[in-house]
Amino acid sequence: MRDDGAVVAQEVIDGVWQELARTPFVALELGGAPSLPDLSFEATAARAALARRLLAMAAEVDDASLTPELALTLDVARHRASMWERAEAWYWLVQDPLGVGFYAMFAPTAYSGAYLLGMLRPLFARHPLGQADEEAAYLALVEDVGHLVDQFHDRTVGQWERGIVMPRAQLDQAVPLMARLRRSMAALVALPDESAQGSALGQRVDRILAGRIEPAFDRLIGLLEDPRYRDAAPGAVGLAQYPGGAQLYRELVVLHTTFDLDPEAVHRIGEKRMARVEEQMQSLLERIGFKGTPHAYLAAVASDPAWRRDSAEELSDFFRRYIERIAPEIPIHFNFRPKAGHDVAALPEAQSGSMTFGFYDPPKPGQPQGLYRFNAQNLAGAPLANVAALNFHELVPGHHFHIASQRENASLHPLRQHSFVNAFNEAWAEYAATFAGEIGMYQAPEEQFGRLMMDAFLTCRLVVDTGMNALGWSLEDGRAYLRSKGFMNEAEVASESVRYSCDLPAQSLAYKLGDDFLVETREVMRKELGPRFDVRDFHDAVLSGGAMPLPMVAANVRRATARLAAG
Repeated sequence: MRDDGAVVAQEVIDGVWQELARTPFVALELGGAPSLPDLSFEATAARAALARRLLAMAAEVDDASLTPELALTLDVARHRASMWERAEAWYWLVQDPLGVGFYAMFAPTAYSGAYLLGMLRPLFARHPLGQADEEAAYLALVEDVGHLVDQFHDRTVGQWERGIVMPRAQLDQAVPLMARLRRSMAALVALPDESAQGSALGQRVDRILAGRIEPAFDRLIGLLEDPRYRDAAPGAVGLAQYPGGAQLYRELVVLHTTFDLDPEAVHRIGEKRMARVEEQMQSLLERIGFKGTPHAYLAAVASDPAWRRDSAEELSDFFRRYIERIAPEIPIHFNFRPKAGHDVAALPEAQSGSMTFGFYDPPKPGQPQGLYRFNAQNLAGAPLANVAALNFHELVPGHHFHIASQRENASLHPLRQHSFVNAFNEAWAEYAATFAGEIGMYQAPEEQFGRLMMDAFLTCRLVVDTGMNALGWSLEDGRAYLRSKGFMNEAEVASESVRYSCDLPAQSLAYKLGDDFLVETREVMRKELGPRFDVRDFHDAVLSGGAMPLPMVAANVRRATARLAAG
């Protein structure tokens, strides 16, 4: 072990942070010099080599010689570097285009290439212009969009050469998705100042769009439409069908949950959990005197105009009723919370056809609020009983609460301010939706049913994701289960089943496993502290350290419990 452990630990932490700061997700939050990611195998291999060097240095540090905070930050650095180290070996099966742990199987899909391109809008919108060098940099950035799309194409070809071809179900979604993105590129790269769009600079942007970006999309779409590629596309879904896929899925289960679980164990947990949710749902219907099935109750809610909205504006107002409802409760239950505001906005049209709900978009330069970007196309006219639960998961006290407060926490090293750990992020968001119910935020029976609907939908993922990726389930097996148990319409069944089996394998397992883990961890703290327990102390212990693997969160809670018990 090194005598200068603290110095070496800091060097490792700073090395990981410098690399993380270059990833698209974090670079956008920092508002620094705009650039697009390099998604090539060579860049992935270079990052893996860096990770190996940093991990070797970290192995020489005796953590016991460090302050608790420095040791914790070093552990977060190790977690991130270990992901980068494995990415080289995983490259042809899964890739992380955002650089923070969203491992997607194929580039031209909703949660991979489309999500990345959708994120880039602020890069162009806030780009400085006026000076010759700024204009040259803008043109280079526009040119790089074509290069990025070419990398989508090249990796797809490389996968094909290795016998890894997009399943037909994903291919049927990918072609129209890429066509929509092609149409949206003019708006993405357009000059921020509309009055300048016809200028000499604007004309050069248009030439790059027509001569570089659109042809890159045409090559990609042409590849996906090539009869030889379509003929090679398997009817089966799931990671296990590809060379090395079964073992990789087992590794992704551990990565995304941060628990030492195998797919079979997760599947069994999901089945038991679903039985419990169905019992709770039936109990609710008996309590309110409804005589039919849960599906019949949902149909009754769907026929009630009070639980439907048609426009994006009306849907936004519906979400805001729950933002307003929980606001007075926040100071009662939380000490640690963000300063940044939060709101909702409709999802861009190019992404609405392939995302079931939407995503949380955190505050960043040029966007002072955290926004939940919801799928207005999917929600319009549908029963909105689950919007309360969705709101508490995505905004307050869910994703916005932990992500924005983490970014604002100046006491953390930047690595931890910008840490993204899927297990933590989704565990906290689902815990937040559960906690909202514990403090009475689901008031109407329809809202209580909607929360159970969301619980059932997320519990389905434990069964269906493992079923299709590891246990030999067909796509139709997964879809049948989602129809039966998940209270989803056909559009949702189509997009969600493909998400699990062809896009982000194992990512969806974090939600309910993490929610249950945080509730159990809280109740251990409550039992040990007895009358001295204050839920705000638990929330502080979970939130104030930022995102980290859940076993590290539990260790934080144990340390906080010991301090409080000692008085």
